[in-house]
Amino acid sequence: MPRKHLIASGINKKQQQQAKLWMKCAKEIKAAAKVGGPNPEANPRLKAAIARALNCNLSRESIEKNINGATKDQAAFKEMFYEGYGPNGLAILIKVLTDNEQRAVSAIRGYFSKLHGQLAKPNSVKMIFEELGEIIFDAHSANEDDILNATIENDIVDLVNEEDYYILYTKPNDFYAVKENLEQHHIPFVSAEIKYIANQKVDVPDDQMDKVERFLAACEEDDDISWVEINMN
Repeated sequence: MPRKHLIASGINKKQQQQAKLWMKCAKEIKAAAKVGGPNPEANPRLKAAIARALNCNLSRESIEKNINGATKDQAAFKEMFYEGYGPNGLAILIKVLTDNEQRAVSAIRGYFSKLHGQLAKPNSVKMIFEELGEIIFDAHSANEDDILNATIENDIVDLVNEEDYYILYTKPNDFYAVKENLEQHHIPFVSAEIKYIANQKVDVPDDQMDKVERFLAACEEDDDISWVEINMN
């Protein structure tokens, strides 16, 4: 295939992936607004969904459109978590938002089967993860002292230096106050969202990595799956 066709194919694939991500963000916003109302200040789930959508570059116009359209949407989405294990005891946590539970669980069982993994009992894997706010900074655009000074009045869990970037962790309830302080101090960050962070990690053997990557790709393509977290080093 000529190089220009390869480039065009790559661009098209990225656009499709971005569109799918935006669709998942929109679905979460609608579901959250339908359950808890359209005011994000009174609806923590909606506030988190909006933050994730902004982090994925969904426009504010689209966000407002989905909030306003939530009452008109007749679909009844159910939120569920599925847990399981992969190679070398890899812990897997999957969040599902679906209008068809049987379809979702059937697909997930298939993904685990191809991974040669297994589904686990509720909370047996989730206990390995902690829900935290995660804010990532490019070390070339922000420095540790500025970050700490901007958040000195906030309770932060940890600030990790990873050479090329910093990772700031907060409790979910403190996340928005910390994010707002950083913005007021004009400290740029790469991403900011509330997510599940593993408190213990494992190594996956090289000969198993292809299976893990295909498993994650399948989950990413699945419209019923909002996100997947694993505890891989």
